[in-house]
Amino acid sequence: MASIEPLKTSIRIIWYIDGKKDSETLLNTPPTAANKANAQKIADMVEQQIQMGIFNRDTVFPSSPKRQASYFGYYIPVWENAEQSTVSPTTWTTYTSKVANHITPYWQNKQISKISAEDVEYWVYKVLRINLSPKTIVDILGLWRSIWSYWARHQKNPNDPSQYIKLNAKDPKDIEPFSREEIALIINTETDTTFRNLWTVMLWSGLSSHELMPLAIEDIDFDQATAYIRRGFVKGIHKATKNRRRKRQIELLPIVANALDNQRQLLTDKTPHAVKVLERDNHTYEEQYLTWLWYNPRTGSHYTYPQLEKRWKRHLDKCDIPYRALNNGRHTYASQVLSTGIISAEWLANQLGHVNTDMIHKHYGKFIPSDTRHIIRNLANALDNSQ
Repeated sequence: MASIEPLKTSIRIIWYIDGKKDSETLLNTPPTAANKANAQKIADMVEQQIQMGIFNRDTVFPSSPKRQASYFGYYIPVWENAEQSTVSPTTWTTYTSKVANHITPYWQNKQISKISAEDVEYWVYKVLRINLSPKTIVDILGLWRSIWSYWARHQKNPNDPSQYIKLNAKDPKDIEPFSREEIALIINTETDTTFRNLWTVMLWSGLSSHELMPLAIEDIDFDQATAYIRRGFVKGIHKATKNRRRKRQIELLPIVANALDNQRQLLTDKTPHAVKVLERDNHTYEEQYLTWLWYNPRTGSHYTYPQLEKRWKRHLDKCDIPYRALNNGRHTYASQVLSTGIISAEWLANQLGHVNTDMIHKHYGKFIPSDTRHIIRNLANALDNSQ
């Protein structure tokens, strides 16, 4: 039976659900006769709703600090329902994993309005930083802020308690591109023709491994020696490039154009087949008819990253070259073409699909010649030839 308990400046309402005691305190409610009578009416309503199985604390006590909407965990499914459709399935899987492992266990039962800067700092510096890298922590903190914002948008002038967090990211590891000698050894060491063609394109095109795997004959203009980068392959899903800049036309070096043409000749018995490609809106699919360049006869599709990685490791061992990941081909291309001093950072950014040259200077700045006399020589030659 629900009852009331008069206190010094308030009245507590007490009830039991499934044998467990619960209560709610009516703050700033002195135990006058009128207030006690009103509190008893609320207690009777609570008891009636419990008996009917319809009791809801948030409805009966909308200002209660114990209501569901006062806890951080309440906003996690709110965030999920709103945000899931805005990112790709693979990105969403990464998000929900971080939330489930690092946010929900720590924050779900904390009253969101009482979260202080010190609370967040302790979580970041004393909990997350023990086992996680600064980059991972930044990603998790971004998700935390996104969830917190679904509460904050209904508050007046909320103060973000995470705003004072400072994380010093580790200096990125220096890239280790293959040397010209290593490139020649990789390409010329005996292997299957398909893989010789593939290694050549990987090292001399600037494509990422996710762009290289789903490359199709239909993406290549063999007459103009250009390739159209329209899709990637990430965690088993064919998807449109992640932004408009990555959907691009690139120019191919003769060695790459020849390798692609050689590969096409190996596939004369193959016909295009329908492939569903997830659009950038992460909802709709476009059906494309494609003939995979890197066709895997064992699976009937193109090679996947694990399959290529296995062959790549074996090939490097055969060449007696220290292992570097598949995506090192992209770094190798960038460093090699920059070191010639002939091309600009802007041209390379377009080839690689970067929005601007920031990433070029960040990762490949040391390969850009500091001696600019070659520019003057090239300019002089061009002007002389135009006269």
